[in-house]
Amino acid sequence: MRHRVAGPSAVVVAGLMLVAASCGQGVVAPPPTDPPIVATSSAATTSTSPPTTEPVLSGPVDEVLDQAWRSVARVNGLGCTASQVGTGFVVAPGLIVTAAHVVAGLSAPEIDLGGDIQTATVVAFDPVSDLALLSADTGFVQPLASTEAVVGQPVAVLAFDEDGSPETITSRILRPIRAVGKDIYGEPGDGRDALEVEASVGPGNSGAPLVDQYGSVVGVLFSRTRGGPQVAYAVQASEIEPLLARATQGGGEPADSGACRPR
Repeated sequence: MRHRVAGPSAVVVAGLMLVAASCGQGVVAPPPTDPPIVATSSAATTSTSPPTTEPVLSGPVDEVLDQAWRSVARVNGLGCTASQVGTGFVVAPGLIVTAAHVVAGLSAPEIDLGGDIQTATVVAFDPVSDLALLSADTGFVQPLASTEAVVGQPVAVLAFDEDGSPETITSRILRPIRAVGKDIYGEPGDGRDALEVEASVGPGNSGAPLVDQYGSVVGVLFSRTRGGPQVAYAVQASEIEPLLARATQGGGEPADSGACRPR
């Protein structure tokens, strides 16, 4: 699975125009209305590195994937106008990270971690980075480490689909981008550091980790293109650290998960 990406390009992602261009040429578009996976908060992107067509590292082997999968959870909940489903993963003892839009408006989302189904608590929520932290009993599950992505490297997306079935999706890092414009509610936001990846993803995959050959997380999936090339978008793993700091400062107390997103 490979295709060439060259020069400034524009694609539609979940109802938004995303522009990969040179610095200063981002184009802001309206917020999404009814995205195919879930809403992305990016209204434009600016490329920070040229694309590549050749992978520079090997992908994760089955043994690494099996170990990483033990730290991945299915996330879902009721409370808005429809069931909200997604994926998350253990990032620290007692903490699971997922996409903010997966738990928007939910005070007590449900997680399934290795068959252990329990109610979690939202302890950090950022509609701009599209990340949220959930507090739950993760037991002896090993948290996944985070690292920086390398352009061209093969990675695996460890995700649950909308029916709750696990799927390992082969992917490749195309380029780092700066996603700017709107948050998940369509309000002005400062943006976030993201990754453009070559992958075919679908409903339920949002919040899934992208892991490298060592099982370390390089990004958190949040959206995809609609039609055309199979390109997806992930928040860079570096965006998780500020969220962890916020949860620590809050002492693990419940955080406001915002309003339900319009469908």
